[in-house]
Amino acid sequence: MSPPIGRRTALAFAATGASCALLPSRAQAMGRTPLGGSLSMSLPWAVGELDPHDASSALAAVLAPAVFDPLYGFGEGGTPYPALAAALPVRDGAGAILKLRPGLRTASGAPLFAHDVVTSLQRAASRGAGPLLSPFAEPRSIAGEPFAMAFRKADLAALARALASPLTAIVPRAFDPRAPDGTGAFAARIRGGTLELSRNERAARGPAFLERVSVRAVTDLRAGLRDFETGSDDVGWLGSGLFGARTDAVPFDLGAVAVVALAVGESLGAHARPGGAQAICDGIPRDRLAHLGLGDLPAGEPRVTWAGSPVDLFVESGAPQLLEIARSLSASLSSPGHEVQPKVVSRKEALQRGKRDALALVVVRPFGPGVEAVRAALTALEDPARAREIFLRAGLARSGPARTATSELRVGVLGEVRVAGAIVKSITLSRSSAGGWDLGATHRRRG
Repeated sequence: MSPPIGRRTALAFAATGASCALLPSRAQAMGRTPLGGSLSMSLPWAVGELDPHDASSALAAVLAPAVFDPLYGFGEGGTPYPALAAALPVRDGAGAILKLRPGLRTASGAPLFAHDVVTSLQRAASRGAGPLLSPFAEPRSIAGEPFAMAFRKADLAALARALASPLTAIVPRAFDPRAPDGTGAFAARIRGGTLELSRNERAARGPAFLERVSVRAVTDLRAGLRDFETGSDDVGWLGSGLFGARTDAVPFDLGAVAVVALAVGESLGAHARPGGAQAICDGIPRDRLAHLGLGDLPAGEPRVTWAGSPVDLFVESGAPQLLEIARSLSASLSSPGHEVQPKVVSRKEALQRGKRDALALVVVRPFGPGVEAVRAALTALEDPARAREIFLRAGLARSGPARTATSELRVGVLGEVRVAGAIVKSITLSRSSAGGWDLGATHRRRG
């Protein structure tokens, strides 16, 4: 398999028309792509941590691929290709051996060896990537081979898919999500409520075209749109302005990077039956949610209301987009004696209560491309062992609406976390083959 085209050898995008402002093109060489410039944006999530292994972080879904690389990447059609790895895994008895590219360093200068990769995968497995990595015997480094590691039990194709997931991206030992360090196109620094991304000259697959990207958290969606309309930001998240469309901007929609899911606690009666959560989501009138950037929505007919006793709808703190969605959802579902009340808590508590005795609105990052990867990630909220079996089945890249993945679950898909909105015309965005944007290949045009 030929290696992927890197940022140093190809420009990924050229401008086009309206509904998606920019589409891929790899015809122009790096030498014709301008270097430098900056990009500023405001996002409706807290920016105090960036953790590629967090399966429920919208911020990680949008920005982690700019800072962290997995061992493999997903190409078109969901086929893995080597990224940090030197080649695809090779058979070794019942298991596999793979080798890291020698000479890799993180943005802070930390060298990467096989034992660093083993530690990183162990960390990933203890968090969101457990169902992805549990089918394989725990990896181990090989004595005398500083860049090689072995899996005693592994299906080669399934292993490559697992190690291509953004949830298994490689981080150095002693990784701290408050001081994120990786091998991606950008180095990251969090300070004063801002996530600063700067070009990583040590990037494993080539540094970014832009010099820096500045990301601030906003307390509500309107604040971000106001900052874009007044010229403070280069990106309008989910829109082109608060009171009117900005004249020097074009719309973009680079697709979904996660789903927004409604979890129904197992003690909540008929609504907790398999498929019940999806029935609730599908019965919300479209006009209640259409302004909240959730992608294509069903009409919401016939309308569904909450039939149980009054219940809390838990939503994570520091996520104003989710809170706006929760408020709209609660208003639509509530009726006298059957009220649904939003309640802001930690992300961990929201996930726990959504399993037990309440409703919860959560973000779920897919395990990879395709609807089966979404199904596996949603299933992991209830049954990690069953999620593992879904992941191991062939056809993870099969396309289809995420809403079709929940018929056996107490989790329903309300909509998507989409990389969409408006951007100033001087910026050329790049679409990632895995969904969302490739910020490393994004650039600012001169003149």
